[in-house]
Amino acid sequence: MSYVIVNVNDVKPEPLNLRGAMHVYTQWLISKGNGSNKYAVRRQVIKPGGRAPLHKHAYDETFLVLNGKGIMTINGKSFEVKPGTCVFIPSKVPHSIRNNDSNDLELITVISYEDDMSIEVID
Repeated sequence: MSYVIVNVNDVKPEPLNLRGAMHVYTQWLISKGNGSNKYAVRRQVIKPGGRAPLHKHAYDETFLVLNGKGIMTINGKSFEVKPGTCVFIPSKVPHSIRNNDSNDLELITVISYEDDMSIEVID
């Protein structure tokens, strides 16, 4: 396999297909579709008032906030995220994120590929 170069402007955003998700858009930058079998790198944008509901899954996930502000809840504890915030969430830990600001919340997320990639919505 050769290396992959992706221009984020060329990757179509997809709405997050998860019960309870609102105004969350994902661009799959690096994934199984272009050669990575161990992890995926995504750019996600959560529009003002948008959210990913409380959920859990078998894969690890890391969030890096690039722009905007939001509230993340992990295992029942809520805190503000803003540019420069980096959060690691181990597998099976309940978490959610919402944009309570007037600007887009822009994130880079990295997820591990596991045998079970299903997502369980909790709320």
